[in-house]
Amino acid sequence: MFGLLSKRTGFRAASVAVQSVRTFVPLKGAKPTVFEPLPKKRNGENAMAYLHKQLLKKHDPTGQRTNLINTLRAGDIIRVTYMDRSDVSGRIIAIKRGQYNLGGNILIRTKVGRIASELRIPVFNPNIRFIELVEKPKQYLPRNKHYYVRESSNDVNDVEAYLKNKRSEEVKQTQTHKTK
Repeated sequence: MFGLLSKRTGFRAASVAVQSVRTFVPLKGAKPTVFEPLPKKRNGENAMAYLHKQLLKKHDPTGQRTNLINTLRAGDIIRVTYMDRSDVSGRIIAIKRGQYNLGGNILIRTKVGRIASELRIPVFNPNIRFIELVEKPKQYLPRNKHYYVRESSNDVNDVEAYLKNKRSEEVKQTQTHKTK
């Protein structure tokens, strides 16, 4: 072993390995091309913030849904139309505005007959064709989230029937104005 004294002679073993030295061998062929450095993608921005902005550009290029979720309030009546032409309407009882609005969703409530139903709608779902604001109330209820309206006197009525009645009243008014 290296560094150990030999028992017989009292001196170190002479079989010390010589370390080989690596030398630089110049290239004989053409020198490789050196590329300019890649541009910084995020410019020092937080990775998650950068990712959210990229996804927001992908799912909402016009900014229409971002503006919509910022203007809606609990108590508004909206209609959501999907790509397969089916639609859902109801009164908003809660809005979750996610970080950078990407995870935002809307909780709507309606009654069909006497059975109430709630539906959580992701705003940036690619299967949604458009979301339209049908009506704003004359006076909003207090609080940002209206979970307390469930099974109370302020509970949502049948929104579809309400909208049909409202449309028929508007048609009657326009017909009476035309006859005058």
